[in-house]
Amino acid sequence: MTNWQSRVKIKHLLTDDEAPEAVRASMASIAEVIEATPSFRNFNTGRFRLIPDGNGIMSECDFANRLMDELYDYADDRRIWVE
Repeated sequence: MTNWQSRVKIKHLLTDDEAPEAVRASMASIAEVIEATPSFRNFNTGRFRLIPDGNGIMSECDFANRLMDELYDYADDRRIWVE
C-alpha cells in the first residue's frame, strides 16, 4: 500500500461538458486549487489557464486531458493523492 504524503481535491472541478468555455473554466479552477496546494509548488499551472483552441486534430478537451495526465503523473511521482 502506498504511503500518500498529501491529498488534493479537484475531481469535483472536472466537467463532462466539452464546450471550449466549460473546459477552460474547469482547468482554470483546477489551477487555482493546485496553486494553493504546497505539494504542487513546482508544478507549472500556466498551461491550465491557456487551453488553446482546437485545431481540427486535437480539441480543447484533448489538450486538457493531456494536462490532466501530466498532473496525475506529477502527483503519483510525489505520492500525492488526487481526489
